[in-house]
Amino acid sequence: MNAPMPLQNQLLATKFFLPIASGTLISRPRLTALLAESLKQPLTLVSAPAGFGKTMLLSAWAQSLPPSNIQVAWVSLDEEDNEPRLFWTYVLSALDQQQPDRFTSLLMQLRSPQPPPFKYVLVALINLLVESTEHFVLILDDYHLITEQEVHTTLLYLVEHLPPQLHIILATRADPPLPLPLLQTRQQLLEVRTDELRCTAEETRAFFHEVMHIHLLDEMIQEVTTRTEGWLVGLQLLALSLQGHADPTTLLEEVSGDQRYILDYLTEDVLRRQPPEVQTFLLYTSILEQLNASLCDAVMELHESQQMLQRLEQANLFVVSLDNKRQWYRYHALFAQALRYQLEQTQGDLVPILHHRASLWYAQHDQTTQAILHAFSAKEWEWAADLIERLPVMSLTWGAGEHELALLRQWLEQLPVDIVGSRPSLCLACSQILWAIAPPTTLDAWSNGAQATLSASLTRLKTHGDTPSSEALQQQENMLGEAIAWHAFLQSHREDGQTALALCQQAKGLLSAENALGYAFVGTAQLIAYYSSSANDAVTAIQSGLQAANGLAAVPGMTSLAIADMGYTIMYMIGAGQLYKAQQLIQRAVQLGTPSGERMLPDVGWPILLQAEIQREWNELDTAQSLVEEAISLSKQTVSIASLMYSLLGLSVLLRICLSRRALDAARSALQEFERVSMRMSQPMALHYRSLFTTIDQVRFWLASGEWDRAMYWAQELDTVEGHGTSFAREREEVARARICLAMAQPAIALQRLEPVLQRATTGQRWGHVIEIRLLQALAHQMRQEEALALDVLSEAVRLAEPEGYIRSFVDEGASMAMLLYRLRKRDRKSRPTPYLDTVLAAFQQEIMGQIQAGEQTKTQALPDPLSERELQVLQLLAQGASNQEIAQELVIVIDTVKRHVSHIFSKLGVQNRVQAVRQARELGLLGEEG
Repeated sequence: MNAPMPLQNQLLATKFFLPIASGTLISRPRLTALLAESLKQPLTLVSAPAGFGKTMLLSAWAQSLPPSNIQVAWVSLDEEDNEPRLFWTYVLSALDQQQPDRFTSLLMQLRSPQPPPFKYVLVALINLLVESTEHFVLILDDYHLITEQEVHTTLLYLVEHLPPQLHIILATRADPPLPLPLLQTRQQLLEVRTDELRCTAEETRAFFHEVMHIHLLDEMIQEVTTRTEGWLVGLQLLALSLQGHADPTTLLEEVSGDQRYILDYLTEDVLRRQPPEVQTFLLYTSILEQLNASLCDAVMELHESQQMLQRLEQANLFVVSLDNKRQWYRYHALFAQALRYQLEQTQGDLVPILHHRASLWYAQHDQTTQAILHAFSAKEWEWAADLIERLPVMSLTWGAGEHELALLRQWLEQLPVDIVGSRPSLCLACSQILWAIAPPTTLDAWSNGAQATLSASLTRLKTHGDTPSSEALQQQENMLGEAIAWHAFLQSHREDGQTALALCQQAKGLLSAENALGYAFVGTAQLIAYYSSSANDAVTAIQSGLQAANGLAAVPGMTSLAIADMGYTIMYMIGAGQLYKAQQLIQRAVQLGTPSGERMLPDVGWPILLQAEIQREWNELDTAQSLVEEAISLSKQTVSIASLMYSLLGLSVLLRICLSRRALDAARSALQEFERVSMRMSQPMALHYRSLFTTIDQVRFWLASGEWDRAMYWAQELDTVEGHGTSFAREREEVARARICLAMAQPAIALQRLEPVLQRATTGQRWGHVIEIRLLQALAHQMRQEEALALDVLSEAVRLAEPEGYIRSFVDEGASMAMLLYRLRKRDRKSRPTPYLDTVLAAFQQEIMGQIQAGEQTKTQALPDPLSERELQVLQLLAQGASNQEIAQELVIVIDTVKRHVSHIFSKLGVQNRVQAVRQARELGLLGEEG
């Protein structure tokens, strides 16, 4: 499926215009000289509160630059530009306007249905700039409106690699989350702050004399400067107020307090001195972010707005022209804020009416986002719902970019429930787009509202006097079936999976045969419910997932959804111990997501992550690491809510790789990031994916890093809260608690916890989980010195694991598992060859030697004569109880060589026998983490 278009599906030309000052500007050479220094730095930060003249200063300076030498690209940012792709589209468009066609290829890539990673685009931009003979200044005004971290991150990457052909200037009311001290240290940053922007006494005098034509005594100039603290907007308002006062001293005595008070006082004073028609125009149009004659005419219900705008500009009433043609304007932000306050206080009942008029105008001019914002301000809920249904994103079934989702969710939460509920298409679209992040109560309200409305409509259709056409009846039933199918998908993530399965049967009785999407919802719901709920049937679950994926794969435009269903199915195949079948489905998904001659779809990141998990299990850790990095890079390009799932899966696989490598710092980072991402999901969804991905591994991490208190607290918390989540989630918790019991040397309790979950996993034919449980049982029996039982249980795990090539599940359990496997091989070799056990034990030896070579066992250096690599291998086998003959067979050497190695080991360790050697080796840390 193609990526969604941005909510703002067209670029606003006015955002590229340098604001044009109305009237005369005072000369401020000290500031222009400071800005000239910006050409020597990659980044200039102009940071000060509102009203200090940042925008006009930069605009005037930019217009003063010689065009033959420097091209100025200007972007006036707003909140919608938090969508990273839209932000960089504006940046590249601004540059492209200065040198047409040079950056067009990058724009086309960025705006394509499947854009490349931002880093790729930025590298290409840097290379284009390096080749340019032109120099550019990129000015980003109102950067404080940018809150999206990915925008900050990508901008920082550009700054750190910026060629001399480009300089960036940020105008902002607050410092951005960039490493400013570090950039300063590297001499990559010039700062212009509030103290530099304050008007000096000389500039205050020039402003009053040259701009406002008001002559004040020197002591009065000093008093004004002190009273306003050089605040430019305060000076402007004060000058306008002084024009109507015979005695400036009287007004000056009234102006006191903070800037907020000064603004309110002076704005009211200025308003009172304007003609009634000017007052009315200022107040009514203050609700608008930008103004042009047509829009103002619509809001005012007049036809003279162009003349009024020009009149305001000539009077210097805080109107800024946004283009050379004097078509678009805006009020100074603080002035507009004060006007809106005045409007609320004096004519509050009129405010919704004005917003409604503005909304109608924006809708007529295809600026839907602005139309929606004004509709909400007008509390026109039905109209707002109409507008939301027009958005391109609402035609999707798989979601949109994260910023768009946040904005959409904000809008929908403002709509009354009955408004949304009366619109089945809106209900379903909202639920399908926000299913992973919206609260369950909200999702249920939308889903139930859609079903209720559709059921009532279907009943009316059937009981109508005229016989309805079969086509109309089928269409209505089909819509209801799709709504019920979607409800089943939502329920499948929760505790009551049987409800989901019942809904699936109900949906199948209504869906038309051609509704591939509806049947896909059914298949995915059955996949999750059969696997995770009390239904407990992995075979049926996987069959359902495959049917859903196959149905979508055959429908044009459903590729992303088909790959997602394959991803779900592959996850459960791995849990069922079907590694080779899972790998085959991964290859099919990758092929589906890589059309001939086209770039790989970002959604392919999901199956690649699962391939990484299989490679990790097969002990190909380097390959797994490489695949994870590739997949995470792909997943970041996914403009859908699925990106949250992809991130969680990627972090969980990365966590397991780090645990296998014993890279605990990296594992901690992966786990912390997993928790951070999952917090953005609703509670049931987060719980569902934690049970799939990290319930076990977070406990493994805590135990490996010595955070036993944290593991114990987690287990105690489970006892104090009411059971929640799916049956599968509770099963995973029990397995994790059994691991804690083993760590606390409580094997009997561990066995008690493991027996019920073993029965459940066996009944569900989830053999991957059975293997894990069997390994823990073997370790518990060994701890109870029940070796025969331990070997029997371990033999069952080996029988299940051998056909699929499991390795890491054994190796990650440590030295105790190695000893058990060695004894199992010793027992089994009496009756048959043991190639699989040989392979697994060889992986143990490779693991231990890798740790030693990596320098993890630093105590080795305490020996006067360190052990050789071969002696360390012999020592490991000694610790596992191997005889000299068995060591010779394992290492393919003669017995005399074994005896010589053993003698050297005793000598170097200063011991007399094997027991002493093993004890001393453990104290020195020579036997691995659990040796």
